[in-house]
Amino acid sequence: MSDKKKLWQIFGPVLAAFVLLALVFFLPFSLTNYSQKDLKEASVSFSAKIVKGEAVKNAAFSDKKVNYVPFFGSSELSRFDSLHPSVLAEKYNRNYRPFMLGKAGSESMVHFLNMQEMPNGLKKKKAVFVISPQWFTKTGTDAAFDIFYSPLQVVDWLLNLEGNTPSETDQFMAKQVKKESIVKNSSFYNRLLTKVADGQSLSNTDRSALKVKHQVLSRQDALFSRLDSSSSNYKNQVQKDDRPLPKVYSKNALDRIGYDEGEKGTTNNEFHIKNSFYRTRIMPEKGALKGVQKSYDYTQSVEYAYFQSVLETFAKNDTEVEFVITPVNKRWTEYTGLDNDMYQQSVSKIKHQLRSQGFNNIADLSRRGGEDFFMQDTIHIGWRGWLALDQFLNPFLSGSYQAPNYQMNDRFLSTDWQNLKPSEQNVSDFQ
Repeated sequence: MSDKKKLWQIFGPVLAAFVLLALVFFLPFSLTNYSQKDLKEASVSFSAKIVKGEAVKNAAFSDKKVNYVPFFGSSELSRFDSLHPSVLAEKYNRNYRPFMLGKAGSESMVHFLNMQEMPNGLKKKKAVFVISPQWFTKTGTDAAFDIFYSPLQVVDWLLNLEGNTPSETDQFMAKQVKKESIVKNSSFYNRLLTKVADGQSLSNTDRSALKVKHQVLSRQDALFSRLDSSSSNYKNQVQKDDRPLPKVYSKNALDRIGYDEGEKGTTNNEFHIKNSFYRTRIMPEKGALKGVQKSYDYTQSVEYAYFQSVLETFAKNDTEVEFVITPVNKRWTEYTGLDNDMYQQSVSKIKHQLRSQGFNNIADLSRRGGEDFFMQDTIHIGWRGWLALDQFLNPFLSGSYQAPNYQMNDRFLSTDWQNLKPSEQNVSDFQ
């Protein structure tokens, strides 16, 4: 055998693999032809890969047959029962379908980056954003950042800087994002984010490099989001055949169903917490949890500035948004000692940040955590809570888009606002 043949046997397969990869990543054929079944399952998969990537989201929000609406939130979105928003939209054939973006650990910084990849889902469209005051701890809640992070998010963000000039929000978030170790350890992204944090425009060379990165990363995302095994939540949870829902929507009938399901599902504890959650998460350490939340404080937090970055993104895209402020289980907080006055102060601070800038669609459920079977567990609504929320969501999402008039205030990025200990007077006076 000649030396050339030997070399080909050794290096030929490697060369062929590189050629194949080049074809996949650089030739202009689509990898994003998703079926209606694919998109339905993706809408309730709660997959971190979907939050991290752009392919599935952009396919859903560009779909001509189904009006998918992004629902941003965290772990509450996955609390399925007969009255979950996705179930009601499917059962009563509404003109929208929720597309759930979030799971445990996804909060404002995660959603800010997530939004950079999905202009088709935001530009002059509607969205729902579920706010958990529990996010607003002193140092913020970025423990799950690595789970939801993708370099593609940063690439999309930097390529879409308006006029290539970093805004106050861009500068603030660049400073925060580059602190994360998964970003800090990449010299390429750390260098570019440092420029943005310092208010510098990106050079033509920077933007050319970002465009190449986008070509590779977006193709990679499309390829691996397709290879990722899909969930079966839509089939098994949303379209579940044995749900006892009336053929015609009736609030009273549905409320009765919520009450009955809640009553049957919370028989092993005095807190009206779902049996399985109580058995696995509470009962083994119940004694140690008594009074444990007495010192919790959600009124002073860097999260208020992260949240402002989300609001800026909505404003930039003229997105009409319904904000949801969740309650906590009153029976549980009385046991753990969470200060309800503190909780309401944090709610007031959040609502001022919203309303003073023109975000007026607010479903404030924060005082309803003591109602029977409103909560599925300690901090997540379910059963009758979902139905109460539906009284806000259905009119908002079924109606036509109304162009918002936002008046953004960069002062909400400041440490003055983050550290403001709220009172009725100083919150309303903040400018």
